[in-house]
Amino acid sequence: MCGTVPGAVALHHHLYLLLRDPEISVMEKYHVLEMIGEGSFGRVYKGRRKYSAQVVALKFIPKLGRSEKELRNLQREIEIMRGLRHPNIVHMLDSFETDKEVVVVTDYAEGELFQILEDDGKLPEEQNFLQGLLTKDPRQRLSWPDLLHHPFIAGRVTILTESAGPDLGTPFTSRLPPELQVLKDQQAHRLAPKGNRSRILRQAYRHMAEEAKQKKHQNPGPALEQEDRTSKVASGTASLTRLKATPQEPSLLTGVLGSEMKSSWAEWRAGEAPPAPCRENWITQDCEQAFPELRPEVVGQQSLDAVDLENEEPGNDDAEWRHLLETTEPVPVQLKAPLALLCNPDFCQRIQSQLHEAAGQILKGVLEGASHILPVLRVLSSLLSSCGGDSVSLYSFCRGAGLPWLLLSLLRHSQESSSIQQQRWYGTFLRDLMAVIQAYFACTFNLERSQTGDSLQVFQEAANLFLELLGKLLAQPDDSEQTLRRDSLMCFTVLCEAMDGNSWTISRAFYSSLMTTQRAVLDGLLHGLTVPQLPFHSPPGAPEVSQPLREQSEDLPGALSSALAALCTAPVGLPGCWEAKAQISRHLANQLTEDSNQLRSSLISGLQHPILCLHLLKVLYSCCHVSEPLCCLLGQEPLALESLWKLVQGKVKVVDWEESAEVALYLLSLLVLHLQDLPSGMEKLGSEVATVFTHSHVVSLVSAAACLLGQLGQQGVTFDLQPVEWIAAATHALSAPAEVRLTPPGGCGFYDGLLMLLLQLLIQQGKGNPVRVVASSEMWTVLWHRFSMVLRLPEEASVQEEELSLSSPQSPEPDWTLISPQGMAALLSLAMATFTQEPQLCLSHLSQRGSILMSTLKHLLSPSFLHHLTQAPQGPEFLPVVVLSVCQLLCFPFALDVDADLLEGVLADLTDSEVTAHLLQVCRHHLPLTQAELPISLLTRLALSEPPSLNQFVSTVAACPTTTISFLSAALLGDQPLLTSDLLSLLAHTARVLSPSHLSFIQELLAGPDESYRPLRSLLGHPENSVRARTYGLLGHLLQHSGALRGALQSQLGLLNLLLLGLGDKDPAVRRGASFAVGNAAYQAGPLGPALAAAVPGMTQLLGDPQAGIRRNAASALGNLGPEGLGDELVRCQVPQRLLEVACGDPQPNVKEAALVALRSLQQEPCIHQVLVSLGASEKLALLSLGNQLLPRSSPRPASTKHCRKLIHLLRPTHNT
Repeated sequence: MCGTVPGAVALHHHLYLLLRDPEISVMEKYHVLEMIGEGSFGRVYKGRRKYSAQVVALKFIPKLGRSEKELRNLQREIEIMRGLRHPNIVHMLDSFETDKEVVVVTDYAEGELFQILEDDGKLPEEQNFLQGLLTKDPRQRLSWPDLLHHPFIAGRVTILTESAGPDLGTPFTSRLPPELQVLKDQQAHRLAPKGNRSRILRQAYRHMAEEAKQKKHQNPGPALEQEDRTSKVASGTASLTRLKATPQEPSLLTGVLGSEMKSSWAEWRAGEAPPAPCRENWITQDCEQAFPELRPEVVGQQSLDAVDLENEEPGNDDAEWRHLLETTEPVPVQLKAPLALLCNPDFCQRIQSQLHEAAGQILKGVLEGASHILPVLRVLSSLLSSCGGDSVSLYSFCRGAGLPWLLLSLLRHSQESSSIQQQRWYGTFLRDLMAVIQAYFACTFNLERSQTGDSLQVFQEAANLFLELLGKLLAQPDDSEQTLRRDSLMCFTVLCEAMDGNSWTISRAFYSSLMTTQRAVLDGLLHGLTVPQLPFHSPPGAPEVSQPLREQSEDLPGALSSALAALCTAPVGLPGCWEAKAQISRHLANQLTEDSNQLRSSLISGLQHPILCLHLLKVLYSCCHVSEPLCCLLGQEPLALESLWKLVQGKVKVVDWEESAEVALYLLSLLVLHLQDLPSGMEKLGSEVATVFTHSHVVSLVSAAACLLGQLGQQGVTFDLQPVEWIAAATHALSAPAEVRLTPPGGCGFYDGLLMLLLQLLIQQGKGNPVRVVASSEMWTVLWHRFSMVLRLPEEASVQEEELSLSSPQSPEPDWTLISPQGMAALLSLAMATFTQEPQLCLSHLSQRGSILMSTLKHLLSPSFLHHLTQAPQGPEFLPVVVLSVCQLLCFPFALDVDADLLEGVLADLTDSEVTAHLLQVCRHHLPLTQAELPISLLTRLALSEPPSLNQFVSTVAACPTTTISFLSAALLGDQPLLTSDLLSLLAHTARVLSPSHLSFIQELLAGPDESYRPLRSLLGHPENSVRARTYGLLGHLLQHSGALRGALQSQLGLLNLLLLGLGDKDPAVRRGASFAVGNAAYQAGPLGPALAAAVPGMTQLLGDPQAGIRRNAASALGNLGPEGLGDELVRCQVPQRLLEVACGDPQPNVKEAALVALRSLQQEPCIHQVLVSLGASEKLALLSLGNQLLPRSSPRPASTKHCRKLIHLLRPTHNT
């Protein structure tokens, strides 16, 4: 695709594909057509790329249930796939992330392997060989040495049949030396699973059932023999239960959902006896027995999978029952096609009825209820976790099942009933119950954007009820219900995440309740962190605590710290809940600043704990955001600072060092920002942070390091960074996908710190080479591509020379989490610093039509973007900076010596994008008048250069006349002479070029709201010469067409005197404008004519002005006064004599011509004709004509020659007669 795009545009296109923003919604780039597959890892849809015919496959991989480490591994796999290029590998085109899913886009490959085999009969040899190597069945898989006889290998491999020498091992068969064989056996023994919890045994057990099913279909006769064999195996390994056949009617989904339980089968050779079942499988058996749709074997056969827990007497073997239900780690139920189950009414009715029945038994303390409800809960948990995309069906199912009220009722009664708490299955039951409640809170129908019916109301009521139960639980003695506390706090964390994604009204009510009606939850969390737990660091000489005991003891503190972090941390990109969370953070900060409170010491001591560190860092970071006193205390806490520094240096072993170090860097940045000073010892940290910035491969860590380096630099800390180092680090950070996990200090965007650091380095390291290196580096191009994606510019704006419409109100909102308004201002300042020293680089970018820089700058002036900017945090504050910086950059081509064709291309590009209209709208709606000078100057330049730009200006005025005229009036009458002068030039050009029908707004401007012409009077009397001159020029153009203005000069007292006053002004530009205005007023003056007699003396005097333009205007104006009945006044002022002198003796040909034209007009008056004859005008003009005839033939004849001959003819006596 890139090969078809010429020149630099191809590079831009390549970088755009490289830098696709994972935050941009997939729906903005693709049409999703139909689902083509579904599995345990996600769903695959057929799609088409918008604005093209390219068909793609989109795989949606849910994030829910995956740890941060798994998601990072998935991202690494995607990056590896992105670089794979091979004809036999499906090409990955793109990847995105949404709130709930990771989306991978690949080429659409039609058909499957089995379909190819069915259609074509066979595969090529090499593909057949590969299929044989990869087949799952060990009996059919190609293996050594049989693979040597495959047609693809035969004849191509040399086989050694004789014995190998001591230095040559036989391929695939060399034996290990004895010492290595011993080590291998020891390793195998050490890694072998202990007891009956082996994953291989579980897989083999399930595989046995699968083989039994297949054999029964192949040979129904020996079913009894199979049953007997299975029974023997079972009797030797598990005496707890008895096997019984349970013939049932096949369900609706039999055959379709036959292998619904997800399993990864172990490979067993034929004839090998399968192992005994492990205890985890009893829960799976319960699921399969209660719900035939989930059963992997055909119902009615007798096998280990048909164990009947429903009718088993619990008293038969009490120890085994406890072993079954109380100490078992549950096997998660993973459904391959959960939506199909959800749409099956029989399945839904069965699970709902069994849930209600089992719940009633549980509430009565009946043991059978546990065996019935556990599989139901696990199937429910899987359904709720897997069917989030179908909110309507899922919520309808939950309503029918009585969720979540039944679950919360079970939880409440379990907490209140001592008899239930004494049951041996109580712990297992609560664990599974909390898992379902947690899955319910995570469902998408609880979010406002995906709400279904009354789901939001139900969600809020359920959340309140859960908070009541959690508050009571946390208020109990510290040594009780440890596991339930942990699970409840984990559920609370998920609930906070769901609240963060909701509207501000819902999230605010939730978090506000924690400060009022649900205060017990908040107090319980804070109290839990101060309860003495197992020591974080064992003292020297103390016995080492076993790892399982340590993990068990730290489960609850980990859940407490995680819940508190979820309660305080502001979620990235979801500002609706920030203020409510800030209230909680303020309360917590007040607790932390109290001297008598143990909470601060608990949090600080946990900063070096491997598990609690990250959560406690987030809590401190959130509290410092809203409390300067806490920042001051932490800045004076040596232990806190030491822990943060060690984290940055990698000297503290934590579970997730990368994210912990990122939060530590941001926390240090926040301390410096609030204190405006360096805590003791921090000046030594510069080199360490610079190392993280230049060497880390984690983009979020590089960004956090850049943020702190910028703060340290502002406080005078020096760090040795060479341009080649920081340019490479910035290029990596801008080109790799951004993983925004935390809001940077001060409401900044993810890239803000990096941009501010780049600006600081560029300024500090001086002029010359660093600027040139930056301007010519890959980073410069990558930077603007990343910025364009943050703005969510359409892709075509970057790679195609097409018209880009930027005024659509539907344009998407920029991603403020990546670059905030402050970051945009920093980027534009960086561009200004670069282009000021390398202006030709700016010119090359701006002159290339469709360039990413030009498209970006134009978009920054569009109404849609400015609307988004005004709604963004700190947007109104930085809007003037952004607009003025863009205008400065766009003014570069007009300030340089530019080729005319190149400048014409820039002007055309700006005109096509309606920049003129956007500039007027910016000034009218967004900028204070004091900052409108530069945009109006650019607007005027565009309108004077391009007629379409002038039309855009007039159309914008006409679209909103009231507000526009109000703005223009304020600008004209303000105290900014340059702004007023530019506007007057723009209005004068409008009056000169356009028809009178477009000029009414100018008349309204000058007349004022009360039509007293106060604005015009003010402008004519303005102290600045340039303002007065351009006002007279504007009047001159208006008086050519405006009868209303002529009437005002006649009726408005003193207005004409102000006009005539300009004829005697000391400034030549004013005199020239005034003479032009009076001359046009005199043309067909009508009733105004007699009043213009007062202009004759001043005009006559101007015939001797040093400025040729003024003399010409004066001559033309006197000529216009002749037909208005002012002949006597003209004679009295000796106008004929003066005009004749000018016509015959002025050195400027255009002045001579104007005087001759005026004499031709005036001679029609008898008194003036007589004066001209008496002056011998004909003879003088004849000499003038003769002089023109004596000019060389090669010289052009003056235009005055024709007028001279005509005037001589008119002055002859015969003609006069």
